[in-house]
Amino acid sequence: MSEIKSTITEQLQQLQVLMQRMAFRGFVGRTATRNPHRGQGRVLAIMKMKPEISQRELNYLLGMSKQSLAELLSKLDKSGYITREPSEEDKRVTLIKLTEEGMKIADDMDDEETEASKILNCLNEEELTKFSDYLDRIIKQYEERFPEEDFEERRKIMEAFVSRYRPSHGRSNYDRRGSRGEGGGHRHHGEGRSRSDR
Repeated sequence: MSEIKSTITEQLQQLQVLMQRMAFRGFVGRTATRNPHRGQGRVLAIMKMKPEISQRELNYLLGMSKQSLAELLSKLDKSGYITREPSEEDKRVTLIKLTEEGMKIADDMDDEETEASKILNCLNEEELTKFSDYLDRIIKQYEERFPEEDFEERRKIMEAFVSRYRPSHGRSNYDRRGSRGEGGGHRHHGEGRSRSDR
């Protein structure tokens, strides 16, 4: 491995540690539900665009295991943010509905600038666009190590979902990466959310 590759690998590992530390500190004194990078927040963010959705569709959009999603939905249900009920058309299908309180929480999340996004204020728009392009290419290389996962198909579905239910908010991170060409670069710098753990 060349010296610069070794240096960058160490920098990425250090960045990962620092981001985890920042995320942990962000949870002190607040609930995980209100953080858009956590599982419950991600569920609410999608349901804000589509207040009624099947559990199966939600599971595919989030790319989570059925068990993990069921646990998140149980917590959201107990908090009064969603309701769950069988579909009248097909009793085997569970419909998830966003409550009025859940919509308020989802709205609050949109108003908050995360600490992670504030860190990026050290870069100007041109630097952010280039950095985003580089990250996209690195992510693509990682994804190629997992051929059993259809990341591209999931991005296309999310792109269609966002376009249908949130047309006035511009292109999302899923949209940009879903339309990525073989060159791996972005053609637009948007406000997409980063992927993270539940």
